[in-house]
Amino acid sequence: MKSHRLLPLFAVLTLLLAGTPAAGAASSAAPAAWTADSWKRVFRTDQRPAGASTAINWDSARNEAESYQILLRHTAAFRITGVTFTALTGPAGNLPATRLEYKFQNHHDPDGGGLVPDPLGNERAIDVARNVTQGIWVTVNVPAGQAAGTYTGTVDVATTAGVIAVPVSLAVYAVDIPNAVDSKYIYSTWNVFFNEYADHNGAVVADEIKERYGFTRYSPQWWQLMTDFAREQKATRQNQVHISIDPLLDGPTTLVNGRYQFNWTKFDQFVELFLREGSVQRLRGNPLLNALHTDRVWIIDNVDGATKVTLAPVGSAKAENWLDQYLPALKAHLDAKGWTDMWYQTISDEPSNVANYNRTAEKFRQYFGADARTQDALTELKTGLTGNVDIWIPLIDGLQRDPQFYRERQAAGDEVWTYVCLQPDPHAGWLNRFSTYPAYTARQIGWGNFKYGATGFFHWGYNAWKSGQYGEGETYPGDGYIVYPDVPNGTVRTSVRSVATRDGNEEYELLAILKRRDAAAADRLASTLVTAFDWFTDDTDLMARTRKELLLRAAGAALPPRVEAENGRLTGTARVDTVGSGYTGSGYVGWFDQQVGSSVTVDVQATRSGPHQLELRYSNGTPTISSLTLLVNGAAPRKVWFPATGDWNTTWESVQTTVDLVAGRNTVLLRFDADDGSTDLDSVVAW
Repeated sequence: MKSHRLLPLFAVLTLLLAGTPAAGAASSAAPAAWTADSWKRVFRTDQRPAGASTAINWDSARNEAESYQILLRHTAAFRITGVTFTALTGPAGNLPATRLEYKFQNHHDPDGGGLVPDPLGNERAIDVARNVTQGIWVTVNVPAGQAAGTYTGTVDVATTAGVIAVPVSLAVYAVDIPNAVDSKYIYSTWNVFFNEYADHNGAVVADEIKERYGFTRYSPQWWQLMTDFAREQKATRQNQVHISIDPLLDGPTTLVNGRYQFNWTKFDQFVELFLREGSVQRLRGNPLLNALHTDRVWIIDNVDGATKVTLAPVGSAKAENWLDQYLPALKAHLDAKGWTDMWYQTISDEPSNVANYNRTAEKFRQYFGADARTQDALTELKTGLTGNVDIWIPLIDGLQRDPQFYRERQAAGDEVWTYVCLQPDPHAGWLNRFSTYPAYTARQIGWGNFKYGATGFFHWGYNAWKSGQYGEGETYPGDGYIVYPDVPNGTVRTSVRSVATRDGNEEYELLAILKRRDAAAADRLASTLVTAFDWFTDDTDLMARTRKELLLRAAGAALPPRVEAENGRLTGTARVDTVGSGYTGSGYVGWFDQQVGSSVTVDVQATRSGPHQLELRYSNGTPTISSLTLLVNGAAPRKVWFPATGDWNTTWESVQTTVDLVAGRNTVLLRFDADDGSTDLDSVVAW
């Protein structure tokens, strides 16, 4: 684990687009195929690693979605013509094939630095150029209440170069993740389904749907796209939806002689769609004041012969007239629809003027009374807002910097979430959701929020493609959006970052479940991945192992046994030693480096075949990283690296590596070769 200053990957990688895909191209040899879990990032230029698995091994809670990657690469162009699934069968029943789905990895160049593997496409078949790696993201949706046990089946990938069968194993554990609509953890983004307005003058920045898709607002195609957005949000556990002022304007709402006639028809249709799709439990009200400046009120007014959304100065007659009619009408309408308890009002996003904020928040409370609930994102701590903010949403570095203040607000009954928006800068080591960074940085925000006690996450950019400079050389790659347009199909593409956020939200739920049983274990596991929002691991094998332990502990399941190295079979100069302290059994194995070929072999058990995380506990008192050579079941040798621990045999650490095991007994051999270094081995666990 280390504090991260992650350089953009394109500073060190040259992405090569080799060849031209040819539909129907065939080859005498099948493509190389392998698998990778959802923590790992695979580029088009990546080749199959030595020892890569060819199977999918899922570990899942009930009511959880889990994803895995199938990777294909060939020396000739070919076409993937389809992907099909068998039902997953087990002693406790079946999961039908309809519970599995797939999406092809698409790519996007956000800033001229090269293609990133982030969009997930909706196509059912795809051409693959020669010497290009094509990913297929496969997801299983485990239903609530599914019987615990192991289920097996097959994914068949049909190509013009042959059919590739990928074995699947799904272990379901007896713990249920709550539905997002019932969760106490809130995930929200700022969508741009209507007009996006400039906060300094109220001008229209973009109508994303009309300009990008060509859909007339409220047309059948537009409503279908809204349905697709709602379903994507449900699939990724977004449970609050932002409500623009536009559907109220479009009602239409009119203003005659200073009196508003509100028409809630379009407003209701929009809200009801998201409620019908089952994706939200909260509604986020459009800000009453402009963002940043916090000096003008968003109003509906007659401008140049038309009724429009515009801005009026705080305290002006127009602003007061709007608020004094809109707020009581909104409250009455929400009451009539039964939505009042769902409504959370934004006063001013990232406010700068405390007095104007408080004045407007008090006006809102005047009309909503005990039902008034406010939420706002804050670029910096503003204690003067206390009493008028119910949900405090600091940047992740703000929560980390001022945890005591936010704990006090929680103790007083307020909620505390986190958000990211342009900042904090991931180049400076902070977790973020930039598309040029590994998607696990988005996933680990959920772990960090659990560690710091935040109960929600907010991000401004769901589909702000125009403001986010989509396709135009993005200054903050991916910050303005978490989904991608799919104009040819009139729908939306989800993303690896969106899937990663879903996974982080699910893991937050598991941490919360575990905390009720064993708070110390939950805190320890969260800190294993995220010591702080700017101090987190980049070891994807450690991430996978930690998640597996979290799942087992949350389900109350038995942990895999720790196999002591001192009980293994030794060769050469390798010997059992007991000097030192802190080892897990009766001793450890050392002295490998006295003779080339010295080794220890232990037996580990696996309940199923496929990829597992192998945890190796060790001590390395040298000042540098060391290595040993690993062979599993006599497979091709590979290096395992052991960072320095600072001393010999009193400080012990663990490294993880992904290996393929067979069901039953497996041999794990660690050997000192001429190019290896000095390491003492304590124990082995196969997760």
